Amino acid sequence: MYTSKTVYRIKTFVPILLVSIISFSSTKAQNNSSSLQKALEEFSEDESLRNASWGFYALEAGSGRELASHNSDLSLVPASTQKVVTTLTALLMLGNDYRFETLLQYDGMIEQGVLYGNLYIKGKGDPTLGATMMHDTLSMENVFTTWLHDLKSSGIKQVKGSIIADGSWFDDHIIPPKWTWEDMGNYYGAGAHAITIHENMYRVFFQPGGRVGDLAVVIRTIPKVADMIFLNEVTTGPRGSGDNVYIYGAPYSNQRWLTGTVPLGESNFEVKGSMPDPGHFMAAAFKNHLLANNISTNGEIYTHRNAPSFNSNNARVTLSRRLSPTLDIIAERTNLKSVNTYAENLLKTVGKEKGDEGSFTAGSKVIMEFWEKIGIDTRGMRLVDGSGLSPINNITPRQLTRMLEYISRDEALYNSFIKGLPLANRNGSLEPMFASTPSAGVLRAKSGFLGNVRAYTGYTQSRDGNLIAFTIIVNNYSGSPLLMRRKMETLMDALTKTKTQ
Repeated sequence: MYTSKTVYRIKTFVPILLVSIISFSSTKAQNNSSSLQKALEEFSEDESLRNASWGFYALEAGSGRELASHNSDLSLVPASTQKVVTTLTALLMLGNDYRFETLLQYDGMIEQGVLYGNLYIKGKGDPTLGATMMHDTLSMENVFTTWLHDLKSSGIKQVKGSIIADGSWFDDHIIPPKWTWEDMGNYYGAGAHAITIHENMYRVFFQPGGRVGDLAVVIRTIPKVADMIFLNEVTTGPRGSGDNVYIYGAPYSNQRWLTGTVPLGESNFEVKGSMPDPGHFMAAAFKNHLLANNISTNGEIYTHRNAPSFNSNNARVTLSRRLSPTLDIIAERTNLKSVNTYAENLLKTVGKEKGDEGSFTAGSKVIMEFWEKIGIDTRGMRLVDGSGLSPINNITPRQLTRMLEYISRDEALYNSFIKGLPLANRNGSLEPMFASTPSAGVLRAKSGFLGNVRAYTGYTQSRDGNLIAFTIIVNNYSGSPLLMRRKMETLMDALTKTKTQ
């Protein structure tokens, strides 16, 4: 952890050469890092950066000594590297072993096998509920089977009340206000809900037409979302053209507008979308499960938003308590697979547990205040979501790198955290990168990618065995994303080749 001297150093650090593009903190480091200096100079002179805004910062994690810097205090759009901020803060504030819980509850009374009262599904932000995408999670059907068993064990054979999805643990804003309309409705734009089921995602299947330009027909969705209305304008694209479908739709609205193309010659072509109201879907699906398993119920389906006389503090009995995997495992998937929904749920959870409420605003405020207390100058940092999907987010390369340095001094948290950072030439977004280079199997970094944004932040090991933390963010470059990725790859590999002593 930081000493008071370390905190002071972060607060008061000022670059030695304000007019220089590249600065190094010592002559010794400069002499030993000529390959890094050359790589940074070549990168900065690239024509694709002529009109770009970009920054780079690298330091030796053990000492906090700066190795290289370019525009390190420039506020830039981080894209998905912002997930590093969210997961780091959640791990530091809540701990590796934090678990989310989901409760099945009832009010009223049970008489002769009949529940004269309501059933409640009380969500507390578990992003893994009903998902099978990671270790120690159950499918939605298995969750329902567990609840059914606990319901029968309590003697309930009939429900004379309603089934209510209580998502009041978070506020009702599923989508961060600064996300773009183009992202809403697609699977990566699922947002955050206190009741999250199957990562708030459904799959819609298309049958392309017989010729390019023909209408593609919607066949079905899995799972089936009741009352979903599709305004379908998807057509058939050329063979091999892939998924070019965009799904537009507002939160809590079952109307979805489908545009774009699916490839010719495919059958049952799958596209992923985000559930408009995860809580309502959960309650409706559970009611159907009860009816299919001889638990009769004639009550209505509600959420906390529309249930008559809803009171989140009314007296309830808990029938079942489902715990999530531990936070370190959830953080690992959040970063390794870059799951936006997980990051947004973590942001709201930090706001709920350590701030005023489970909201994007409260979570962002808690994160900013946390790092300010640590001693990181947060001027220029702007957080409006937890995933980095909004183009309104801003962070500086220095801020992000200093956060990485901070957690590297806590061995347990660091070891948990780096499991979620893709490993060069091995997995995640770095799997196709760094082949036959010193960084292969050594460098770990979270990537970020939006329109005209490329970013990487993480760690590597120098030639003399020291841990290096780094961040590089490029906004508004020219040329293709693939070419920019390759250029950034060369610069990052220079860090692995350098000596820090």
